[in-house]
Amino acid sequence: MIKINLSNAKKSVDISNIGGFDFTRLKIKALLLVVFIIYIPDLFLYDLWETERTEAETTIGQTQRTLSKLKKEITKSMDLEKQIRELKAQEENLGKKLTAVKQAISEKKNPSALLLYIAKNIPPELWIKELSILQDEMVVKGDALDYTSIGNFVTMLKESVFVREANITSTSSAVREIDKRRIESFEVKFKISRFDQ
Repeated sequence: MIKINLSNAKKSVDISNIGGFDFTRLKIKALLLVVFIIYIPDLFLYDLWETERTEAETTIGQTQRTLSKLKKEITKSMDLEKQIRELKAQEENLGKKLTAVKQAISEKKNPSALLLYIAKNIPPELWIKELSILQDEMVVKGDALDYTSIGNFVTMLKESVFVREANITSTSSAVREIDKRRIESFEVKFKISRFDQ
C-alpha cells in the first residue's frame, strides 16, 4: 500500500548546506580576515592613496613645466649656437678681408710725404710745371732762373731718404717774352726708394 503524506507539516531546512556548500566547515576567522583584506583597506587607504596621487600629479605637473622650460632653453641655445657659428664664419671672412686690406695698404704707395718734402725744400728760383710718378720712378719737369737752382734741387733730392738716385735728363734755355729774361727748362728723373719716412 502506498502511503502519501499529505500533511502540511514543514520539514526543517538545513542551512548548513546550501547549494552543495557546507557552511559548517567554513572557518569564520579566515573569512573575516579575507573580508578585512579585501574591503577594509579601501576604507582607510583610499584617502592615503588619494593624497599620494594628488602629490604625484602635482609633481608630474611641475616636472612637465620644468621640461617645457628646458625644451625652450634648448631651442634658444640651439639658435644661439647657430648664430655663434654664423658669427665665426663672418669673423673668418672679415679676417681674410682685413688681411687683404692690410696687404693692399702696405703695397699702396702714397707719395704724400715725398711731395711734402719736395714742396718744403724747392729752391725759390725754381718752379715745377709737371710731375709724374710711374711705379718707383718720378719725373719732374720745370723751369729755373739759373742752372745753380737746378743743381741745388737735384742735390736736395739726393740727400733725402725718399730718393735713391737723381739725374738731370735734359736742360734747355729760352728767353721769356714778358721780361726778356733767360729761363732754364729742365727734366729730372729719380728713383724713389721709399714713400714714407
